[in-house]
Amino acid sequence: MPTDETQPVRDYCYFLDHRKYNRNRGCQLHDNAYGIAGGGGERARWRADIALYRRMRGEGDPMALPTLVACLLYGWFFFNYHPGRWLWRGQLLRRFVKAKS
Repeated sequence: MPTDETQPVRDYCYFLDHRKYNRNRGCQLHDNAYGIAGGGGERARWRADIALYRRMRGEGDPMALPTLVACLLYGWFFFNYHPGRWLWRGQLLRRFVKAKS
């Protein structure tokens, strides 16, 4: 039986108010660009982060630049693959899981 209840809106912006400046849609597109769509390397993530920044800037969001910096740092540290011998050669989260085993 149909009801008048609306479905809850998923909050894609974890650290920002998703109701302002159409942020939720931008964050959803950002997540879909590299997450649900299968990911990719550092360049794919860079394109997704820049697209989010441009969308936020286009909406007049004052948090566009801090969000870009946070996305780049967070993504670099946790998700990107990097050549070399440092800790984050590969996904850092995978390293934590591997170390725990």
